[in-house]
Amino acid sequence: MIDLTDVGACPRRPLTYALSRAMKYPNAPVDVPLGDCDLGVVATGGSMSEAIEMLGNAALRSGRSWLMANFQDDVTTECRGLVLLRPVEQGILIGMVEPCLLRPGAPILLVSTDRTRCFEMTAAGRLVDRQVPRPARVKEGIERAWAELVRRMRLLTAANGQFRYESWEIHLTPANSTSH
Repeated sequence: MIDLTDVGACPRRPLTYALSRAMKYPNAPVDVPLGDCDLGVVATGGSMSEAIEMLGNAALRSGRSWLMANFQDDVTTECRGLVLLRPVEQGILIGMVEPCLLRPGAPILLVSTDRTRCFEMTAAGRLVDRQVPRPARVKEGIERAWAELVRRMRLLTAANGQFRYESWEIHLTPANSTSH
């Protein structure tokens, strides 16, 4: 978990915006257009399992990978974790990942929390497997990646704490829940 209080009123939009760009264009301005990319990045609030079920179905239908930043609710600034949902030949790979920046100026990678998998985004915007870095490099890289993401998120946030760019949000209620 990481508390993102320092980055503005709501860290969800800046995080989803900054993360994919730091993976694809590490040395470009923070507002560079993302262009073609097969990784969707979303932020969710509430039950992680319900969000995984909804995004997992979307990933299977579309063949597109999704990265989900999960928060307890719509107000909390603490990110409970990142979940990667990646279609594979046998179905869908679902696992917790952490951002990892091996050196300043390099693209951010995604490393599984069990340290058995690592993913990078190619210049063409495709998410591919790569070799997992050494454990010491991963530990330092995770700290460096979060610091870089917070830096980028601050640049995306206006003085009043609001996200600088046009964006939108969708509120979904799982089909099996009831409203009161």
